[in-house]
Amino acid sequence: MSVRSFLTTLRSKIDSKTLKVPYSFVTGNQSADLDSVISAISYSYLDNVYDNTSFIIPLVNIPKKDLKLRRDIELLLKSHSIDEDLLYFVEDFELLNAKAPITQIALVDHCNIQGDILTRFLNENRLKVNAIIDHHDDEKVFLDATPRIIHSNGSCSALVFKYWYEKLHESALKEHSEILELLLGPLLIDTSNMTQKVEDGDAFAWSEYKKLLSFQSDSYITKVIKTDTATTEDDVFGEFYSALKTAKKDLTGFTFEDVMLKDYKQFLFSSNETVGFSSIGKSIKWIFKTYSEDEIESTLSKFLKDNKLDLLVITSSYTQKHTGIYTREFCYYYEVKGNSKFDHLSELAQEELQLNSDVHGLEKIEKKLNKVKELKGVFKVYNQVNIKASRKQVVPIVKSILEKDN
Repeated sequence: MSVRSFLTTLRSKIDSKTLKVPYSFVTGNQSADLDSVISAISYSYLDNVYDNTSFIIPLVNIPKKDLKLRRDIELLLKSHSIDEDLLYFVEDFELLNAKAPITQIALVDHCNIQGDILTRFLNENRLKVNAIIDHHDDEKVFLDATPRIIHSNGSCSALVFKYWYEKLHESALKEHSEILELLLGPLLIDTSNMTQKVEDGDAFAWSEYKKLLSFQSDSYITKVIKTDTATTEDDVFGEFYSALKTAKKDLTGFTFEDVMLKDYKQFLFSSNETVGFSSIGKSIKWIFKTYSEDEIESTLSKFLKDNKLDLLVITSSYTQKHTGIYTREFCYYYEVKGNSKFDHLSELAQEELQLNSDVHGLEKIEKKLNKVKELKGVFKVYNQVNIKASRKQVVPIVKSILEKDN
């Protein structure tokens, strides 16, 4: 059965009310990046391969309207003839579980509940986390989940693959090679085509994908590749990665709010502060050259209000065009002044993030930046010398600072 056929069958069972209730779900994290979405779909599909009477609903942990901001996901799913109408989003979760006393959910690419709706269900004791596969820091919750696989890896999708590989074995997976072509996407994106952040789980998945996949002219991967110049397996992988990366970085027509929502998570810390983390693949210089100071300031303020945030952290990462230097920036915005931890956040994070004021291209945007700084909130921008610290590391650093002595 193709992945599309599986999702169509699942949709039919739900629409006809023939799927056993209460439903079971599997969801990725709130950023809903390629790794999260494909990990959730793959977990659901392979669970059904293992037990064809089991139907777990893969949940995309964002509103349906925001999927269009993730062009790499749309490109990969389109090559498998999967559109948004075969997927389920956070608003669907609320509708499908309106009368359910308790709902089972598996977490992939995170190990704690994220998002307002799921958090509310958890707080109302209407949600039980029954499985976790993740590559972030262990938050030491849901200790009775089975499986509970949490350890460092470049891509969570590779951990999902390994879990089902050990249950299904190689021969069964070869019969369902389409799902491997989906899983290959986030593996390559998360490891920059197997050149960065590659760990044991990634290497294992990579080895098996190459062994189990064959690339004919009608393979799903070739539908993503726009040229016919790929003649070797390495060429195919390389062009597949490049096509997905290009789609991921395409921000054509996006508003500043779209850019921030494209890869966004938020957390309620024990200090009772709600903090949003937006990860962007462009420089702050690009933001200020692309959008007016009025749009930047009004969007920052609106973003805090709409998401009920106390603090918004923006982490940018990019390669400088003329120097080839990989660069990270750490920025944050807040409006309620007098919070000493917000006022001194950069100083408190200095040791671990190595922040300084040497922001790339600052001289070209300083006038606009100063205007934004003079408006309603406090907006601070820093160069982050510790380029190894992605959002995966930044979140626990900020969390530790805000929760200290709480």
